Amino acid sequence: MFCISFLMLTANQANAQNGFADINREADIYTIYNMEVDETSRNVATARDRALRKGQRESLMRLFRRMILTTDMDRLPEFSDLDVQDYVNGFEINNERRSSVRYIASLVVHFNRDKINDVLSNNQIPYAETLGRAVSVLPVFEEGGTLRLWEKDNLWREAWQNYDMTNNLVPVDTPAPTLKNRFYISALQAKNDDQRSIASFIEKSALNELIIAVANLRKRASGDKISLDIHLKQNSLVEEAYYEPKTLSVTLPAYDETGKSNLEALYMAGVDAASGWVDDLWKMQVLVNYGISSKIAVRGDLEKINDWVIMQRQLEKVNLVKKVDLKSLNIETVDLEIEFSGEAEQLVLSLAQQGVRLSQNEETENWEIGLTNVATSGRFN
Repeated sequence: MFCISFLMLTANQANAQNGFADINREADIYTIYNMEVDETSRNVATARDRALRKGQRESLMRLFRRMILTTDMDRLPEFSDLDVQDYVNGFEINNERRSSVRYIASLVVHFNRDKINDVLSNNQIPYAETLGRAVSVLPVFEEGGTLRLWEKDNLWREAWQNYDMTNNLVPVDTPAPTLKNRFYISALQAKNDDQRSIASFIEKSALNELIIAVANLRKRASGDKISLDIHLKQNSLVEEAYYEPKTLSVTLPAYDETGKSNLEALYMAGVDAASGWVDDLWKMQVLVNYGISSKIAVRGDLEKINDWVIMQRQLEKVNLVKKVDLKSLNIETVDLEIEFSGEAEQLVLSLAQQGVRLSQNEETENWEIGLTNVATSGRFN
């Protein structure tokens, strides 16, 4: 008992002194990475000032895109430059380059969680703060009756591989064109929704979920516009999981201002729109109105002496958890009261992402908490 209490006190003191709880939460959600800026002006000082202001504004909008549904983006208020700066906790500058009139850099922008939450709550916009599990995407490209999936000239797959998913809520992986993958599924099987081949591919590759993304390039007769029509279908081995297919379309001018083809930019815009849809699917499961909170009493069994320390650390990382009151603690069990935002089902899902199992006993209706192998293996340390 003394060992457990001492470990718990040490962990609390370390968190209080270093702000680890806040850092863990903000590092996952409230920081935008790799924001590229490139500005030219009459002198480099003006170009730098303009680039930093623009980079912070675009990072703010990227943060909102991560946290709220795509359909809610137009509900956001207008932000002045002073507003944007007020929401920023700080930023870092990487890969800085400059000439006498041009400034190029990559920014990492950290935002103030409370102020961002206030903006969304005041405008009654629900938002998500829970990172999703990784999903995999099979990009099938269709043009002129020809299908490409694993081929080297599949530029649609190349765009998915090159897209920076760092700032997405759901990590996205694109399977490599290995001989094994080619054997399990073909472009035709993927496009035709061959569930037997798709299920086999998911199982053999040990995937959480698989999204088939079929893109069709369309050029206008006038030649001034190019479009990409994207059909998205999410697949899972979980029987009760069913997702409506989605069709998206993105359009760009056929050429940029320098006369260069916009084809590569079109593919990247297509990936941006499709990955936004993937994020929205996850948000629909964890979206919360933070004006409402609930409390539940939970009991957990402790198999090892430091299980409570691990459990406490993982609970602190879940933004839905507003407060945890320790009611009792001994060698074998812990009793807690958890105050949280949203619905209980959302709390269960969010805790599962951190290796904490929360469930309600069907007979007693009591809530029970424990650690999964993912948490005890040290993966989240």
